[in-house]
Amino acid sequence: MALKAPVHQFTETQSIQITRRDFFYVSNILSTVRLVTVPFIFLTIYREQWILAMICGGIAVITDVLDGFFARRLGQHSELGYILDPVADKLAISAGIFALVLSKSTFPLWAFFCIATRDILIVLGNAVLAYKAKMITRSNLWGKCTSFFLSIAVMFYLLRPILPRLPDNIEFYSLCLALVFVGISTVSYARHMFRVLENQSQQ
Repeated sequence: MALKAPVHQFTETQSIQITRRDFFYVSNILSTVRLVTVPFIFLTIYREQWILAMICGGIAVITDVLDGFFARRLGQHSELGYILDPVADKLAISAGIFALVLSKSTFPLWAFFCIATRDILIVLGNAVLAYKAKMITRSNLWGKCTSFFLSIAVMFYLLRPILPRLPDNIEFYSLCLALVFVGISTVSYARHMFRVLENQSQQ
């Protein structure tokens, strides 16, 4: 997670510039590591190798925390980071959820489609903003909360086969909580993007 957005607002950049130096920032290397874990997260869950899946998921979560820390600590804020961080987050979570749907877990298909639809809409919206307004919308509080609670829900679904004595339906309840933030963040991003495009059309 490169630069974290202020709690109650979005921030953008008016010029998208990626330099060779950006690829060597610690924060961006960590985001790249998270991207590398994506196929391993999918394969280990799909093959029901639950412990390995937890390890891969743990690496993704740790790199997610550390890339933001190093970006702030070392002042390594870059346009590449603004792109890599949310893409890595979405791919890692989506890979885990898709694999759960394909495996013998109880993860509901309808929840997967809700989450996938939200991510696709945000990616398409950002593509439009990048093309028309030369802006990159960074994650706000609602987006970060969504990623956090979805990660927790996925972890509970992974833990169920390992720890069958977990409280009944805790994974489903954690998923329902995450879906509340999915809805809130979708509305938040949509309102922001339409507002930016409207202002752009008036200029």
